[in-house]
Order: sequence, then structure tokens, then C-alpha cells
Amino acid sequence: MSTISIKQSHNKTLGEVRELADSLAKKLEERYQLTPNWVSDNAVELTRQGVTGLLEFDEHAVNVNIKLGLMMSAFKSVISTEVERALREKLA
Repeated sequence: MSTISIKQSHNKTLGEVRELADSLAKKLEERYQLTPNWVSDNAVELTRQGVTGLLEFDEHAVNVNIKLGLMMSAFKSVISTEVERALREKLA
């Protein structure tokens, strides 16, 4: 099992970060069929067979933790790069 852990600090409002999180969750759903499920105002769970993840945020940072099963491990680099780029672009 592979794990992706990304933390990105920000200076945005919680509303702005929530919009970014929603946009990123939808992008991951479209590209990798990760089903988003908001579990609180500041956290969205991302799931699919062989994948579990959590994108959560507060006033200071966004944390993304995704566990990839054996079959999805091949996509670790691509998914990680895409998430890092999206966070950097939107939160910088």
C-alpha cells in the first residue's frame, strides 16, 4: 500500500479553501473515479475500490492523505504531482 501525504499552508479564507477543496475533489472524481463525500465543513473523504483518502483544511493549511491499494500504486506519482500542483497554484 502506498500513501500520499501533502500539506500546503495558505492565507485564504475558509470559504475560499472550501471552494478549492470542492474543485479538487471533483477533478479527482473525474480523472480517477474517487467519490467525494463531505464528512464535515472542513473535510472531504475520497474513496474508490483500492483507495481511501481525506482532504481536510483549517485556517492555516490543507492536508491531503491518500492511501493507494496495489493496483492504484502505479498512479501515485501522477496523483501526487497533480494534487501538489493544484494546491500550489490555488493557495499561493
